[in-house]
Amino acid sequence: MRQDWKKQTALCVATLAALSAGAAQAQQGDPLYRYQWHLMNYGQAVIGDTRPVSGIDIGIDDLHDYNIRGKGVIVGVLDRGIEIAHPDIAANMVPNGSWNFINQTHDTTPTNGQAHGMAVGGIIGAVGWNGIGVRGVAPSARLKSFNFLDAGGSNDQVRYAWWDGALAKDQDVSNNSWGPGFPIFLPTISENELAAWENPMSATRGGRGVVYVKAAGNSFSYVGGSSFRNGENLCAANRPAVGCSQSIFARESNFFNVITVAAVNAAGRRSSYSTPGASIWVSGLGGEYGWERATLAAQQTTPEDQAALARLSAVNFDPAIMTTDLSGCALGYNTNQVRPATTWSHDNVNRLESDQSAIDNTCNYAATMNGTSAASPTVSGVVALMLQANPKLSFRDVKYILATTARQIDPQQAPVVDAAGNVLAAGWTVNAAGRPFSAWYGFGLADATMAVTRATGFKSLGTLLDSGWQRAALAQAQPIGNTAAPARATIRIAGGAARIEGVQIGFDTSAPARNAYPYVATTVRITLISPSGTRAIVLPPGSLPVNDGGTLSASLASVNAFLDEPGNGDWTLEVADTALAAGAAANANLSSFKIRVLGR
Repeated sequence: MRQDWKKQTALCVATLAALSAGAAQAQQGDPLYRYQWHLMNYGQAVIGDTRPVSGIDIGIDDLHDYNIRGKGVIVGVLDRGIEIAHPDIAANMVPNGSWNFINQTHDTTPTNGQAHGMAVGGIIGAVGWNGIGVRGVAPSARLKSFNFLDAGGSNDQVRYAWWDGALAKDQDVSNNSWGPGFPIFLPTISENELAAWENPMSATRGGRGVVYVKAAGNSFSYVGGSSFRNGENLCAANRPAVGCSQSIFARESNFFNVITVAAVNAAGRRSSYSTPGASIWVSGLGGEYGWERATLAAQQTTPEDQAALARLSAVNFDPAIMTTDLSGCALGYNTNQVRPATTWSHDNVNRLESDQSAIDNTCNYAATMNGTSAASPTVSGVVALMLQANPKLSFRDVKYILATTARQIDPQQAPVVDAAGNVLAAGWTVNAAGRPFSAWYGFGLADATMAVTRATGFKSLGTLLDSGWQRAALAQAQPIGNTAAPARATIRIAGGAARIEGVQIGFDTSAPARNAYPYVATTVRITLISPSGTRAIVLPPGSLPVNDGGTLSASLASVNAFLDEPGNGDWTLEVADTALAAGAAANANLSSFKIRVLGR
């Protein structure tokens, strides 16, 4: 036993030494690489007051050393603009390949100081081994910028950047770190309109389909401008594992072509803000906030400031993502702050910030990027690596590989049950095909090395089988009782997919959904049950669905928990009001249910 312990200790020491040596070698080419825990995490000190947990990274490992760097892959960044001439990203920008929706030029450099797109672009494709700054997940991928958020953000602009625009025709991946503002309405889209989006998306890349990667949202613990940083949780204070919002509330996150991404922090758990939901596919790394108490404390001058600092949540001081910022110290995230009196939040928040930083005094980089906005580009970068390894992969192939190679993190995430025994959040579940799924993490944290390994020589999934929209034949509306007497509607699918890749549903109820302040959490739980008996919560009680019509109804919701199960058989939608006491009369009805099953 003692000899085994000594051997294990020696192996650990040797492994840590090798990791440190590798990190030091990489750092020679990119001085700030050591702070990019999302790329290589051996538990090193980074920006923030806590250390990342060793091994919680995107799984790059030796891929970059083997020249798997995204070469030959074009990633479109639909966001705020990217600074085209930024010294750590210019070499990877496609010349005249970007589009400024404001002035119809190829230069998307922001003039409004907004650095969100710059940060996203750097996470994907900051140039590697150039002697400055940081490195992207795919440091040899080529980038295009579409600044629709700076231009107001319209559906026409999305269509341009996704497939319709001349400059979008040659992209392989589209990163979308954006979503709807609050209030978030339950999706309303006709079947014809859905087809008008999904069909041209599938036709891109010569019929293989651009890989669309999208942020799930940052509304787990707040609504509107009321942030969890102030200790508030307006929608689910007594249900902390449910989340204010759900990923299905964002229309595009339910498209079959879209990979919806949740965020994980440096401890290997859900980032505090990350929106959960049935449409989550995989997780990327978004971190927390990257502040440092010592840096802030040195700037406090009043008791009010010091008291405000003391009240800050611990997650503010956990690591965020290090990436590119707008050049110079006047604009972007990292600036020389001019601090108004008693406004401590305008201070420099960590050691990297300002031209006085001993780490890097250019202000060209930021260590406070976070959100599913940061997690999504980590996944887009992984996809670029996969497509370098195998350019023939379809978007369905990419989705499937990501799901089946993802790492199951936070395995102890358990169901959340209220005092009455009602399941509010399911935690990790395993479907009938043996696929683990969580509404927090999807199929798990994307793993670049595993995904690239699987992508190499991957046999295509082949022809897509689509059941089309099928409807339940309800002779009359079904009363929504408590969990012991829920409303149920069943649809039988025949002649469809033997192995599921995606499920979309729609439903109508007369249960109330708020359409104005004050926001009130729903007490209704909606569950989809597969022919194999797998149960997936589509809408948990405790979240804040909003609907113009005032009822809990949606024409589109994607439910991903059934991957690889057989699609044929009876599908049942179950709707229960968890607030109803036993024997209490129902006060709402389920009036319709439809489903579409896709697979092979």
